[in-house]
Amino acid sequence: MYMKIYFILFLINFSLSLERGKIVSYELIESSTKEEMQIEFQGDVSQFGIVAKYGGSIYKVIYETIDGYGDSTVASGVIGIPNSEDEAFGILSWQHGTQIYRDGVLSNSGFDILSRIVVASGYIFVSADFLGLGISNDIHPYIIKNPSASIVIDLIRATRNHFLNIDGIQLNRQLSIFGYSEGGYATLAIQKEMEENLADEFDIMVSFPMAGPYDLSGVMLDKMLDGEYYGEPFYLPFLMQAYIEYYNLGTYYDFFVPEFANDIPSLFSGDYSGGYINDYMNTQNYNPPILSVRPDVVEDLNTDENYFFRELLRENDLFDWTPQSNTFLFHGTADHLIPYENSVVAYDNFIENGAESVYLELLDDSYGNHQEAAPYAIFAAYGIIESMKLINQMGDVTHDGLVNITDVTTIVNIIFCQVEFDNYSSWASDLDSDGLINIIDILNLVQLILE
Repeated sequence: MYMKIYFILFLINFSLSLERGKIVSYELIESSTKEEMQIEFQGDVSQFGIVAKYGGSIYKVIYETIDGYGDSTVASGVIGIPNSEDEAFGILSWQHGTQIYRDGVLSNSGFDILSRIVVASGYIFVSADFLGLGISNDIHPYIIKNPSASIVIDLIRATRNHFLNIDGIQLNRQLSIFGYSEGGYATLAIQKEMEENLADEFDIMVSFPMAGPYDLSGVMLDKMLDGEYYGEPFYLPFLMQAYIEYYNLGTYYDFFVPEFANDIPSLFSGDYSGGYINDYMNTQNYNPPILSVRPDVVEDLNTDENYFFRELLRENDLFDWTPQSNTFLFHGTADHLIPYENSVVAYDNFIENGAESVYLELLDDSYGNHQEAAPYAIFAAYGIIESMKLINQMGDVTHDGLVNITDVTTIVNIIFCQVEFDNYSSWASDLDSDGLINIIDILNLVQLILE
């Protein structure tokens, strides 16, 4: 009896102690000088004219979050920082595309070319491994909107609230989010959650959802039901497995043909790559991927608009709302994996709902298929973010990219408690870095202006 009570109290205390975004641990993976960064830009990305302005470091971070059921768990990701002790940088959060191999994530490898470019350009780079990847042993909640959003939001919280204890790191107020494929879907899910439920905590400067499956119940379901050969057949059972697990729909045998259902636990354990599973499905005659699904389930999906699986897909569609932030939907018209009509449907609905800062950018067929168009979409997004970027120096209290008399006035008001101030304005005001904001800081700022 007493042991039972103790165990219940332990569970209550553990749930109450959850602090979403709290860092459990972090470790340095890799550091590069500015010169080393530039050497890495001489290869495939040289056509984009990238110039390294900073060296930087990338850290593996383990942090508290919630799983697909809303229960407490831990996850992993990376945070990359430029080398500078007297400047403040914005966060750029990257949501990666579909990954099924658990160890194939940045937290196990360090810098890749994109994270190098972002850090070397003067951003705090943030990228979550996602649930079911990295250290997480959960089943990946593939293309389910709520856990797709929360896992990233909590890593951004970790960056803002807990990572600043590392010397020399300072954030400004800019937050940009971008992602491709599954990452495009996650980006739009993050934006929706931040704008509708967390507006007091987050203010997105710009969002780039790229080549994502936003119309699951329409465009994507039709694509899966069309009976044509599909370039990444593992996508369909990967999604169905996630929905079966997280919505408690039954067993794999209720949805998949028996031979395929037998192999799902092993195939989707996180031990194999997408390419391995594709080869299996192709050689076992499961492409088109709908051939892995029970005929009666296929019949219900084709004929019953109210079939519960269709309803769950509708629940996870991402076009029936009104974005408030600057939003750029990039998609290639030759994308045969995630048809560009996903972005068209989202854009049309956003405009009809009254969105005023949403833009549709279609890359024509010359940019290639889903994979081939990715670098062009990503670097187009990068160019837009660069045009909006602020790197703030100490003294720029008003966060406008300038140091002038307005900043002096703002510090005076902070000293006399006439304005509210956040972590950024506190850092920008403390010019002598002594932890106090006083007349000495005003004199230092005036001297900086006069120089």
